[in-house]
Amino acid sequence: MKPLEPSEVEIKKLILLFDKKKFDELLRLSNELLNEFPKSILLHNMQGAVFTELKNYKLAKNLFLKVVNLNPKYTDGYYNLAYIFSKLDQEDKAIENYIKVIKLDSNYFKAHNNLGNIYRKKGLNKKAIECYLSTLEINSNYKVAYYNLAGVLQFHIINKENKYINKYLLSLLKEKIIVRPNSIAPNVLNSLYLNTDLKKNLSLIKNKITNRDFNNVLNNLQKNSLLMQFMKVCPIPDYFIEKNFVKIRKEILNQTYNLKIDKTQIDFLISLSSQCLLNEYIYGQTKDEKEKIKKIDKRIENNLKENKKISDLDILCLSCYEPLTNFSWSNKIKFSDKLKEIFELHLNQNEIENQISKSIKSISKVKNTVSIKVKKQYEENPYPRWENLGLSIEPRSIKDVINDIGLNLDLRKIRNFDSPEILIAGCGTGQHALTTATKYKKSKILALDLSFKSLSYAKRKAEELNINNIDFIQGDILDLKTLDRKFDIIESVGVLHHMDNPFVGLQILTSCLKNDSLMQIGLYSEKARQHIKQIKNKINKLKLNSNYKNIINFRKDLIENNNNQWNFIKSSPDFYTVSGVRDLLFHVQEHRFTISKIKEYLDKLGLIFLGFDGQLVKEKFKDNYTNKDDLYNLNKWEEYENSNPRIFAGMYQFWCKKI
Repeated sequence: MKPLEPSEVEIKKLILLFDKKKFDELLRLSNELLNEFPKSILLHNMQGAVFTELKNYKLAKNLFLKVVNLNPKYTDGYYNLAYIFSKLDQEDKAIENYIKVIKLDSNYFKAHNNLGNIYRKKGLNKKAIECYLSTLEINSNYKVAYYNLAGVLQFHIINKENKYINKYLLSLLKEKIIVRPNSIAPNVLNSLYLNTDLKKNLSLIKNKITNRDFNNVLNNLQKNSLLMQFMKVCPIPDYFIEKNFVKIRKEILNQTYNLKIDKTQIDFLISLSSQCLLNEYIYGQTKDEKEKIKKIDKRIENNLKENKKISDLDILCLSCYEPLTNFSWSNKIKFSDKLKEIFELHLNQNEIENQISKSIKSISKVKNTVSIKVKKQYEENPYPRWENLGLSIEPRSIKDVINDIGLNLDLRKIRNFDSPEILIAGCGTGQHALTTATKYKKSKILALDLSFKSLSYAKRKAEELNINNIDFIQGDILDLKTLDRKFDIIESVGVLHHMDNPFVGLQILTSCLKNDSLMQIGLYSEKARQHIKQIKNKINKLKLNSNYKNIINFRKDLIENNNNQWNFIKSSPDFYTVSGVRDLLFHVQEHRFTISKIKEYLDKLGLIFLGFDGQLVKEKFKDNYTNKDDLYNLNKWEEYENSNPRIFAGMYQFWCKKI
């Protein structure tokens, strides 16, 4: 009987040509073989793959249809066909074919993943999550599915029990570069409440509790691996947890002071210490706590002088109240193996940043009065502290990145720079700069900020993550012209509204932009921040300085105030760190904008509005405005914001182009 397929040698030759992208030769050779093997599934499938690479999707579709007609049980044929239908925007047919793949082979994990992508594109986020979880149940090492799961969890809240989700949330929180923990924090919190006994355990914490009951609570919390990891990587934005952690910390202090703390609780104390350092000791201290801290501090000093063993529990307890750098003995102690993690967080990282700070160059001395005040704020409170970050799976060209954002641009007219030079104007502690550095292929980033402390934090994180295409430099946007450089892209989010004159800042950034190049800007919304404006007015009337004590006490008053107008503040992630509260409510300078004001600025500077960033914001807008051109019409957006004043709660983030 004559074989249906070419020999293994001939197939390997075709695969080699495909890998080398020698498509013309491959098509010529495969057509010759098709004369001999007209019903070859492999040949038709390979030709379909070639035309997929060449973006001739219609021809590829016909070839894959032929493949599944030749063999209705050929899973790869349906998989390839589904991919082509998705490229042709025939999403329902793509779904139909991915489902066929899964019926034929339930363990075909990439089909589950891609099906999730289509559901996500259609706004069916719940179904998308189910698909990504199915993918990971089959292959828990498939990184792409983790990225996709993290992406959809930022736009969909899980509000029902789910026996699978916690272990994958734990995996996401352990990864350094897949997702910012605060962006999935609402889902982590819901999953902790829905799928674990966290609420039950915390409800047992009373003002008076026996040692036995207390130890049982801590043992149960310590077994909650998702909670323990969450505490290490994200300031927990939940007041129920906070107020119970305050009680727990106080009881730990009492037991430590009286030498009655159970040594088995050390892992919980490590997580609590990490959490308190991350939130910058937002919990505050009572007078009684301060006295006991002093006495434990003295006990450690005495033990050190007398060469006595120093208790890990004493050190951990104090580290839950203050950074270890605050204690005179911290650099004299040899830490035990159990405390290596805490030593790294409290002392080693601080020392690394101090050394980095000495190496950072400056443009010039900051002269503007407001800039000097802003610099002082961020030297005292670098914002934000962070551990993990969501970086790109792989860098891409400018055209590919812009295409995904959906800007009002003819992609054919974008210069596809081989090595784009990008300015991050106001990089803070580095989240934006590091994200951009991994987003654009062969990019060279210049990250500018007023604060040496923020820059040192950013550079330390860049070194940790082996990101080496960023130059960090200290200086004011007002002095950028002294660099005498122009950039292919400028990104400045959350910065201009803290300047003395935001228009002058934008004018200078525009002058540093090459013609036909792009700029991303982020500005506070007047309408979205009315509640913040009211609180800032209250702070100004009280004449409160932005010191630690005032921030802690004023925040406490807001928490205890039952006024519903403050609820937006209490739900903000920034409300759960000291630097966050200072940035949110105590900032030395804040301007707020309207869309009309943005339009005025752009017109004056000859900048063309290209569209807003932010998938969720745009999806909500499109529910009301179906004309595609409306997305790029600032008058329509102003109309929409008037009816939805909280839509830009996170800032106006938009792209524009220099003519």
